[in-house]
Amino acid sequence: MASESRQQARTLVTDVSTQARAQAQEQQQRAADSLRTLGSQLRSMADGGDPDGLAAQVVRRSATAAEQAAGWLDSRQPGDLVREVRDYASRHPGTFLAGAAIAGLLAGRLTRALNSGQDAGEGRGGTGTPTSEGAAAAGEGTLHVPPSTRPSAPVRHGETGAEVGP
Repeated sequence: MASESRQQARTLVTDVSTQARAQAQEQQQRAADSLRTLGSQLRSMADGGDPDGLAAQVVRRSATAAEQAAGWLDSRQPGDLVREVRDYASRHPGTFLAGAAIAGLLAGRLTRALNSGQDAGEGRGGTGTPTSEGAAAAGEGTLHVPPSTRPSAPVRHGETGAEVGP
């Protein structure tokens, strides 16, 4: 009975690791394809404008970098990627942490942009602020601000009658 349980556990571990490896390879292939598509789009953008301009040169270099990154991803196995990232992080911890922070910020911005795009269909404007219809539908009214506990300075008026400050 114990040997049968061990055999089933080994089979389960093998199946899970095989599925994880297949999913990692699929995600890696998707990332490489996306980079390749980005590179070709950047290259066509650079070719459409002024071919000698500074912007076109920068876009061409970005296209080349994206295509090289796609080739690099294609030539690696998922385990190799993890090992190389770990090695790079141990050799250059500051650069790795800075890159991870930047990637996190970009991912957060992308997520926020995607969510605000979804909210646009739910009575919210593209800026993420409720529209009048969205505010009424959500039961939101005017903003209630509690009164300040500190004394306010008197407001001065200029020659034209407009406020000029405390």
